[in-house]
Parts: sequence; C-alpha cells; structure tokens
Amino acid sequence: MKIRNTYKTSAIAFLFSVIWLISGLFKDDGLTKKVNDQIDTMSAVTVLSSSSIMKSKIIKASGYTEADKSVKVRAEISGRVIDTPFRQGDYVKKGDLLCQLYIAGREAYPKIQAPFDGFLEAVAAEKGDYLNAGSVCATLIDSDPMMLVGEIAEKEIDLIRVGVPARAKLVSGSEIQGMVSFVGTSANKNTRRFRVEIKVDNKDRTIRDGLSAEIFIKGAKIPAHRISPSVLLLSESGELGVRTVNDQNEVQFQRITILEDSIEGVWVSGLPNKIKIITVGQEYVFQGQTVKILETVPPQA
Repeated sequence: MKIRNTYKTSAIAFLFSVIWLISGLFKDDGLTKKVNDQIDTMSAVTVLSSSSIMKSKIIKASGYTEADKSVKVRAEISGRVIDTPFRQGDYVKKGDLLCQLYIAGREAYPKIQAPFDGFLEAVAAEKGDYLNAGSVCATLIDSDPMMLVGEIAEKEIDLIRVGVPARAKLVSGSEIQGMVSFVGTSANKNTRRFRVEIKVDNKDRTIRDGLSAEIFIKGAKIPAHRISPSVLLLSESGELGVRTVNDQNEVQFQRITILEDSIEGVWVSGLPNKIKIITVGQEYVFQGQTVKILETVPPQA
C-alpha cells in the first residue's frame, strides 16, 4: 500500500511540474513580447524630411563709427596768427578761412583754408600764436558719409562682398543701415581678423564719430535648413549638431553652424541638401542604432 501511494504521489508531482513548465513557457512568451514592444517603442522616432534652400549668413561683429575724413589742417609756411574766424564745433565749407597768418618783413598774409566741408573738431591756434611750417591750425572732420568699421574672423571673410547690405545697432540704441564699401585683404597680425568698412548716409550729421556698434552684415548665400531650436544637441566632444537618420534608418550625428535665429526657427548650415532630421526621440537613441521612423511634413520656408 505504501509503495502504491508513493507512485501516486510521484505521478501527481510530475504532472504539476509539467503544468508549471508549460505555463512558464507561455508566461515567458508574453514577457518577451512585452519587452520587445517596449524596445520597439523606445526605438521609434519622428523625423523631418528637410530640403535646403539658399540663405544668406548674417555675420556679426563688434565695431565703431569712424568719420569718412578727419584731417589736421597744417600751416605750409611759418607765421604769426592774426585771425581765426571760426570756433570749435562750427560747420565750415570748403575754402573757408581757418587761420590767417602774418609774415614779418615780407608783409605777406598767407591763408590756411578748409580743404572740404565739415565740422571743426578742434582749433589748435589762437590769435597771436606763432605757427611753424607743419604746425596744426585746426582739426576738420567730415562725417558724411559715416563709416562703420568692424573686424571679421578669417573663417567668415570670404562670405562678405563689397556692395552687400549691412546694419548696426549703436550703443545709444539707434539702428543705422548702409552698404559694405571695403573688405580688407590683409589680416591684423595680432587678431587674425580683417577690416571691413560700411558706408552709412549721415547728411543730417546725427551719427557721431567713435561710437561703439554691433554690426550685422548680410553674407553670401549658402545651403541652409530651418529647424526648431529644440532639436539641437551637443555631442560628447561639445560640438553643436542634430541627430539624423540615413537611408538605412541608422542614427547619425551631424555638426551644424547657426546662420540666423529667427521667430520661425533656427537657420543652420553644414547639412546635406536633403536630410531626415530627428525631431522627437533624439534623446533616447544613439549613433548607429537602427530605428523606426515616422515622417512629418516640413514647414514652409
């Protein structure tokens, strides 16, 4: 009887073991499917199929205003000053008398005249002074046109051409506009930057010489894409870029350069003419990973 009961107990235990194993297999299949679904969900990204357009890069530089002409008017012959009809700050016309000299013994009265229209920034001589040849009578400034002067980095100088439009915001808050009139061909040996001049109309003489200015120059057109700032990332080495997918749906990191930040988005260069940019899920994928993609319609440029 004991032996028969032992066989019965063993058979029941074996049956339960088989049932447990079978149920475990079914349970494992469900868990595997759940994990696979989670992995597939994490690997799904939204991409923007973007095509480049030609866009001008806005080149920024710090600079200052500089009068078109600034001359120290000097005596060409020695003599005593007997008349200075204008005062500092006066506006004079070309040919106006600045200093009248008297040469003793020769009874001569040479005149020092304004070489162009402008403002007397300084009157260096007074009545009774003796001026030697080469001494300064007055400093004359012509502020129309006014020049904006900036120094441009060597990596951007090739994007600037004479005749392109530019604008500047002065330290006073006012904004002025003009055209590039000069692009340097030799870099400053200390800064490795190139001088650029912008000619600005100043007929009303309201723009003063020597003001600090933030300059914006419209550079040459290059292929560019408009994207949302939210898709920008930094690589492990600190480079700014975006994550994209290639034709095999593999994740890649592409370095970019910001051309312009506008209300509609950020204009960037450095990407191929046609590119799929990850706009949702870029934080959860890695270089070389194959992903599922959902494409979105690109915005109107």
